[in-house]
Amino acid sequence: MRRFATALALLLVLAIALPPLYFRVFPVAPPPLPAPGRFVDVRSGVRVNTIIKGDGPVVVLVHGLPGSAYDWSLASDALATRGFRIYAYDRVSYGHSDPRPDENFSVAANAIDLLGLLESEDLRDATVVGHSYGGPIAIEAAGRDASRIARLVLVGSGGPAEDGASPPHQVELFTSAPVLEWLAAVPPAGDAVLESISARAFSDTPEPSWWLPLLAANFGIPKTRHAFERENTRVAEGDMSIDPLTVSVPILLVHGEDDRMVPRAVSQWIESHARHAKLVVIENGSHMLPITHADVLADQITSFIRGS
Repeated sequence: MRRFATALALLLVLAIALPPLYFRVFPVAPPPLPAPGRFVDVRSGVRVNTIIKGDGPVVVLVHGLPGSAYDWSLASDALATRGFRIYAYDRVSYGHSDPRPDENFSVAANAIDLLGLLESEDLRDATVVGHSYGGPIAIEAAGRDASRIARLVLVGSGGPAEDGASPPHQVELFTSAPVLEWLAAVPPAGDAVLESISARAFSDTPEPSWWLPLLAANFGIPKTRHAFERENTRVAEGDMSIDPLTVSVPILLVHGEDDRMVPRAVSQWIESHARHAKLVVIENGSHMLPITHADVLADQITSFIRGS
């Protein structure tokens, strides 16, 4: 029995150690990110890559965790054609944006970055749209300073829920630093995990052909993996304890009926704890509404802006 256990342990060590060695000798480069847009200073020495489209009232799009500005490509096009000026940016440490210099990977730090973007570009009466982890960032920013923010739209927003729902188990495993680095060193394994999590995020509906290469490109960047791990650690430590009562501007909540990443209870909790909030549930919608229901989401945002 002892020999069997020793042999099993040796096989496990080899199974962990050999694949990274193989791909170090025969490397597989991650796909490239799309070309950057314009770099905007959000604080001293820190810039974010910003994709700007259209003309009209300002809409700022805040991606989730991980994510990038390019997650919004379909929704930003749909909003631009409806007469809005769109700012979609890579959050600090994601995509083409600069790494975070102070290791403060909190919702509050992201909110300060967002306010810095609004100030740097002198944006006023902005509609801030936060997806998933971007929702708490939008709430925190509006609670701190709503002088440039006219309204919030929270799409599949993260946050506390009264039922204490937790993320899917494969997501929790994926967020540990050693696992992330091993998966980055073994691209086929990393791709398989990304495919599994994406299938859940899309509620097993078809994904666009560009989605998984975009996700792999983002995770191919060491600073992005580090930010993803640190932000998830902060979430596990209670960093989602947002207070919607601090927000004085109107809030539109949009949640997919079949969201398998963030329970609808989270949006219901925000609606019940906010001053001025309305929840719209998208029939058969997944967590990835900015991609799967880009036109529906754009219509909801347009009606909210023009009716408020």
